[in-house]
Amino acid sequence: MDKHQVKQLFDDIEVPKKELKKAIHQAVVRAENDSNTRRRFKWGRTITNGIAVAAVVGILYLTSGLFLPSVNKAMGSIPIVGQIYKEFQDKVGLSLFKSNLVTALNEKAESRGITVSVNSSYYDAGQLVYNFTVDNIQSDEKELSYNVSKASFNNNFSINYESLMLKKLNNKQYAGQLRLYTKGTEIKNGDTLPFVITHINEIPGNWSFKLPITKKNANYLESSKVVSVHHNRYQFSNIQVENGKLGSVLQFTIDYQGIAKHDTVEINEVKDDLGNTYEMTSSNIELGDRKKVNERTVRAKGQTQLESPINPKAKKLTLIADIKSEAEGSEIVPLNAEMPFHVSETNHQNIGIKINNINQKGRKVMVHYRFTGIDTSSMNENDLVNIGEKIGLGDTKKIQSWPDPVGDYEEGYYLKANIAKVKNMNTAEMISTFELDDDYNDKLSLKHFEFNEYGLYIDNGVLNYLIQLKPITFTVPVHQVSQHAKLK
Repeated sequence: MDKHQVKQLFDDIEVPKKELKKAIHQAVVRAENDSNTRRRFKWGRTITNGIAVAAVVGILYLTSGLFLPSVNKAMGSIPIVGQIYKEFQDKVGLSLFKSNLVTALNEKAESRGITVSVNSSYYDAGQLVYNFTVDNIQSDEKELSYNVSKASFNNNFSINYESLMLKKLNNKQYAGQLRLYTKGTEIKNGDTLPFVITHINEIPGNWSFKLPITKKNANYLESSKVVSVHHNRYQFSNIQVENGKLGSVLQFTIDYQGIAKHDTVEINEVKDDLGNTYEMTSSNIELGDRKKVNERTVRAKGQTQLESPINPKAKKLTLIADIKSEAEGSEIVPLNAEMPFHVSETNHQNIGIKINNINQKGRKVMVHYRFTGIDTSSMNENDLVNIGEKIGLGDTKKIQSWPDPVGDYEEGYYLKANIAKVKNMNTAEMISTFELDDDYNDKLSLKHFEFNEYGLYIDNGVLNYLIQLKPITFTVPVHQVSQHAKLK
């Protein structure tokens, strides 16, 4: 049903105009006062000739797909609609709601006796957000977690994992807000999004939806300039800006080249030629998996969310990027290796470790070593300690079988940290002590420790943090466009 049909239905309903006008005005006042009160809205508002008003609201709400102006404000007296935005402190959503730019939905799914109802959505500055409620779940917790199926989303979407949280509304109802970063140029009005919740508060289930996507008009800036930085390790291209209601999104393609193929670079600040500075609200966002371009290059689609819209009159943008990590390989050093032992130098910064001695005293293992390839004159002891304490100790064979010893290890066979101290700041000499027994969590104690079967685990990429890298700054010309070109 289109808006003309909705309007005709509206016109055909005979409603006392004076009472209707008064009722809507009261709802408008309540909605506009929302930002200054935490009052819980309740059902059971008595409105003169309520049946007629309910008919109007019901028809408009269920058929239009959008919160139409007269309905949108009045919805403020209905829990769920505006309340979810306030519960999640979603200023963008609340602003769009007040500007009639939120899409109303009525999609439900039930599993394990629990009902999930998706009631509204919006798209703004590259973000797609769905609000929903969860009914018939018993818990005293104010917040619960939920999980979604990653397989539901293609490379045009990236989940904001911080949004996978439910907030309690009342004894049997929670509210949720799924937030997705999107490749905005690739999604269109009328597209549908598969959305599958697999767990709610660790309760398995299958709450499946196919949700519509509704986008609004926006203004865009883009640059055709290609920029290579930092010894040609990083190449930026397809730099694009999409402005939203309160913020904006900077999207770009970045090629990681040579030894930097597994690095991570993020843009955290943007300045324009009009004197404005735009801080990031979220960065280091990658849409989809990195793609191999050739043997020495991989390509990523990056994104940074900015706190405010970029002035559409800007002709130049200066981007300030930070190297989040310079990835390297890892190395396992057997405790019984011949000493001194030289850990391979990093490819990025030529930093190494020379291990002079490893010995055991009772239930402690001491490692004497020094960092090589660094200048400590501008460093403090914490700089060295922070890196030294990240050296791990574990069962050599098991370490080799784990995909990620730091994040995915077997308790009782690995210590991911130690007590590191500086012996000599000038020469960067260190001592790391591994305590084999954990006084706080016995499961972490290395009860099966054998000196000849254990080794040190060193992530060489961590060593690169000993060098304080300066931000990368570059400027590109931009111009307005009606619609972004697709990111290559």
